[in-house]
Amino acid sequence: MLKFYLYSNRDLKYKPLHASRLAGIVVSLILTSSVLTALASDNGMDLFGWKIFRVDKMEHERSVLKSRLAAVNLKLNGYETNMDKLAKLDNGIRVAVDLRPIPAGERKVAVGGVAIDRDYGLPQNEDTLIAGAVDKMGIVDREARLEEQSLKAIRAKQKTDLVLFRHIPAIEPIRGGIITSPFGIRFHPILHVMLMHQGIDIGCDVGSHVHATGDGVVTYVGREGGYGNAIEIDNGFGYTTLFAHLSKFLVRVGEKVKRGQVIGLSGDTGLSTGPHLHYGVMKNGVFVNPESYFFFGREYETNRLYGPVASKK
Repeated sequence: MLKFYLYSNRDLKYKPLHASRLAGIVVSLILTSSVLTALASDNGMDLFGWKIFRVDKMEHERSVLKSRLAAVNLKLNGYETNMDKLAKLDNGIRVAVDLRPIPAGERKVAVGGVAIDRDYGLPQNEDTLIAGAVDKMGIVDREARLEEQSLKAIRAKQKTDLVLFRHIPAIEPIRGGIITSPFGIRFHPILHVMLMHQGIDIGCDVGSHVHATGDGVVTYVGREGGYGNAIEIDNGFGYTTLFAHLSKFLVRVGEKVKRGQVIGLSGDTGLSTGPHLHYGVMKNGVFVNPESYFFFGREYETNRLYGPVASKK
């Protein structure tokens, strides 16, 4: 068992130290140390150097936090720059889908100077860094949410446009046909008077395929005065198409048709001087020039615009 000895000046030799006495000495030292530490603290003294150690540690932590705050502010500045670039790209897309571009002033909600008067209980430099980070995060957050709303609007408009594009009467009703009488005022070949020609005449042989020029629903199939055998299609979005002087119907009322689908065969019925197709386009109830909607380009001559159902007999 471990023993402790204490030198006796009186006996000039070491004597064993009993456990009870050793315990008393230890307790006395602890109490003395506690009392001295308390007294020193009350008087602003640091007997063992703990205060200096704590201050140095706090200074180091403060320096690290300050450095990280500066890095956060720098990164937030980068985010703001990227948001500005994204805003320009977003406005370009909005214009492309026929949406109003969002002005810069509307995007820069809550933009202002750094609120350096905010008190976070720290020195002014640190308060400024924190306030700057808080302000920038608020700005970026608002701009991001505005951008999210804008992208949703673009996506919704794009979906609507995709449907619209399929319904616009964009192809010729007879592939490779020749326009023999354009849209506009003309001298009527049978009535011999000047009349408005509310469509175009396309010369073709009897029995030529007549194609739907846009997606829609058939609203009329039958005889229609001087037009002879006619088909009307409601293409939606204010568009209506008319196909006249037909020899045969290949659709019925209420049937949904696709652009390029064969809906009938050309003929020489009604008020006509020979085999041809009269084709008319109405926009919001008013006849317009069908040629204004024809798509001319490389893809026009392929089967893509006429569709796989164009071979229907």
